[in-house]
Amino acid sequence: MGVTPSAPAVRLSREEVAAKYGPKVDQNWTPEIEEAFFQSLPTTPPPVRMSPAKRHLLREFACATLGAKRVSEKYLDTLGSVLHSFAVADRAGGEVVLSQRSAQHGEPQTIRTIQGQMVDAGLLVKEVRSQGHGFVGSVFVYSPRRHSKATWDDLNAACRAAEQDGVSLWPLPANIRPGDVPY
Repeated sequence: MGVTPSAPAVRLSREEVAAKYGPKVDQNWTPEIEEAFFQSLPTTPPPVRMSPAKRHLLREFACATLGAKRVSEKYLDTLGSVLHSFAVADRAGGEVVLSQRSAQHGEPQTIRTIQGQMVDAGLLVKEVRSQGHGFVGSVFVYSPRRHSKATWDDLNAACRAAEQDGVSLWPLPANIRPGDVPY
């Protein structure tokens, strides 16, 4: 078991290391091609395609549930994109953080309007969360887990409210009058 002597270490200068191991410049990638490439990228995703019937249903949802007074086409495109992301979250069991800063769904002013309407309708919840880089702030969150299951307390409260209104949850047979029931 002999030890073989190692060759003396070759010392390279910084310039030699950079030339040998540095990134190679692509000769076909010019600043003009790079600028054209970045100009061709979409700034916002294309709107969710909707048929006229779906647009009509979305308009009814905006007016009835969200309380929208004026519904423009831009508003409908943004609302359709937001509801589409909610549907994806429902299928995947995740949640959606609805931010005004990203142009993912539409313009910030339209998103701000939709956020306010959805908070009032109970679809979004405003929570304080970490947003990265040491910044903590309020965000609007949609979570299907929060809205998917009712508890026994919810059922009990609904039954008590119906009893106070004088409405019976179970219909009485036609041959029994309300005064005949012992309870």
